[in-house]
Amino acid sequence: MLPSLENPVEQVLAAVEQLPPAAQQALVTGILGQFGPDRPRPSAKAQERLDRIVAHLLPPMPIDRRVYFARAFGALDLDMPRTFAAIDRDEELVAEISLGHVTPEPATILNLGKQRRFVDTRIMADREDLCGEAAEALAEVGDARTVRTLAENRFVTLSPKAMSRMVTRASHDPQLQQQLCNRPELGPEEALRLALVVPDNLKASLFERLDCDAVREAQKLASEAIIAKVRRIRLHGDCMDSADELRRQVKDGSKSLAEALTLLAATDQVIPAVEMLGVTLDIKREALISALARGRIEPFEAMARAVALDENVFASLVGSFCRRWRKPAPDPRGLLRRYRMLTDKEIDAELGLLRGHTPKRPQARAQTAERLSIPAPLG
Repeated sequence: MLPSLENPVEQVLAAVEQLPPAAQQALVTGILGQFGPDRPRPSAKAQERLDRIVAHLLPPMPIDRRVYFARAFGALDLDMPRTFAAIDRDEELVAEISLGHVTPEPATILNLGKQRRFVDTRIMADREDLCGEAAEALAEVGDARTVRTLAENRFVTLSPKAMSRMVTRASHDPQLQQQLCNRPELGPEEALRLALVVPDNLKASLFERLDCDAVREAQKLASEAIIAKVRRIRLHGDCMDSADELRRQVKDGSKSLAEALTLLAATDQVIPAVEMLGVTLDIKREALISALARGRIEPFEAMARAVALDENVFASLVGSFCRRWRKPAPDPRGLLRRYRMLTDKEIDAELGLLRGHTPKRPQARAQTAERLSIPAPLG
């Protein structure tokens, strides 16, 4: 046993490698049930051990057990290179999963994303018969590996909606940035967005898609973004309150929720900010992360109204979302007008979706109140 490991489950993992293969298989099967979105996650050391063990066990297992293991790891939402490499080499396993989805329908993909079966979505993203609507669904609910696989699939034509989602998700993914730079569907608007985040060696190919004015605009925005980022880094360095300290201060009443969220938004700490809202409204972290990945402002708009958050604090939160996603911030006048007009019925509908219910969606608003759809990355 290794006393440095974080919990008894991880201590078992450290000992599993010393057992015969049959005993390893039985133990790891039980261990899989102890990790998940609502349960403790393994540390980096335990994840590496689990990765190595399962990659070793996968090839000799019967096909039904291999499918179970593949889907179980997809549910954990862990990126395990050795395990996925073993799956990629196992043609029988890939065929078994692929045959389970004769035609990759968008509704099926959205359901797989909800169940976090990312091994299935990654295999579907590589299929030659993928339609544009299915590709949009994969870009919305797939994990980082799924989106990279989709970007490499030359048999599918990506719609502008799918490209927009993937460009947003590429803001923190250098591999995906390079893949998208080579996609023929990349339009001038998305190329301009990519130019703000890609390294210099990729900008030349992107600027070929833009006219002279757009190139100058991209260079100007990139310079302004660097200055603004330095300012936020200095603000974050000057701030003595960590996210954990802010949570404690909100809990003991020494800081209001609005004060804490204002500081988190100013320093672009998006995840702690939405987590703090989620704790207040009893919404699980996984639902909040999924909402960020879907790229809709409406769930967070409803959460902010549900806790009676000042509209200016909400606007600063939206600004932090947009900076993280490399998107221009919406017009504050329209944003705050929507925020004030939000009804209790619409708030309850959005919160119900976040809490796992599927209430009937409210009727669409008048065309003057446009929906804000800002896609966001997960990986």
